[in-house]
Amino acid sequence: MGFGTLFVGYMLLLSIPLRSMGICAEVLGYIVMLRALSGDLLGQYQRGFANAKRACFVLLPFGIFSLGLQVLSWLGMDTLYNTVYNATSLVYTVLLSASLLLFHYYLLDGVEQQARDVELTDIVRQAMRNRIMTAVYFILMIAVNFLDIPAVTDVIPYTSLVGVVSLFGVVWIVLNAKMIFNCYMWICLPGDEDMPPREGGGLPNLFNIKKKNKPKSAEEEEAEVEAEYRRRREAYDAEMRARQAARTKKNKRGKKK
Repeated sequence: MGFGTLFVGYMLLLSIPLRSMGICAEVLGYIVMLRALSGDLLGQYQRGFANAKRACFVLLPFGIFSLGLQVLSWLGMDTLYNTVYNATSLVYTVLLSASLLLFHYYLLDGVEQQARDVELTDIVRQAMRNRIMTAVYFILMIAVNFLDIPAVTDVIPYTSLVGVVSLFGVVWIVLNAKMIFNCYMWICLPGDEDMPPREGGGLPNLFNIKKKNKPKSAEEEEAEVEAEYRRRREAYDAEMRARQAARTKKNKRGKKK
């Protein structure tokens, strides 16, 4: 359906609050999520998912830009890195924050509506809770990046404040990922409600690629043929017994007359 692929891509967004540690993998996350939200997967079910895909397209250039800055840092090109970063930091942060907020609004809307359609109230509540956390997280980001509050920074060092917001961001993303994984485990395609448990312990198949069936051995094929023969033989015997019982019953009625 697409939730497994979405889960894998979304987990890569953990690199956003962890950029200070040199981790920058959200560009790959955007690419994977674009696949999950495409029209032949989640995008066909809810308008929220289709709109989230459009927002994800907007986020992709930001991921590429972040990766480019990280490459400059890895290559030791500190002068060029500082020049580009200082020139674009404010605009980049504002536009990225607005795009992420829009993406999560549509994504959580799609999850909530899909969960309502299949009457999974726990996932509905998770989506509503995560909406509140999303608003809180972006308010904290604005406060840390754009507001100079001496009354706060005098009590809590700025670096500690950034650490607290980053930790909250990690918790927020993990809770969103947990909600998406619950969707993967509990929401299925129409008609698959009684399907057997997922193979591989419930782990998602990244791009919904169907596994090729392994060729069966001669013993397995022979066992299947024998099982099918027994099934047909038992069905035939049952039908013959039923016919014989019907004839016996009819003959008894004839004798009584």
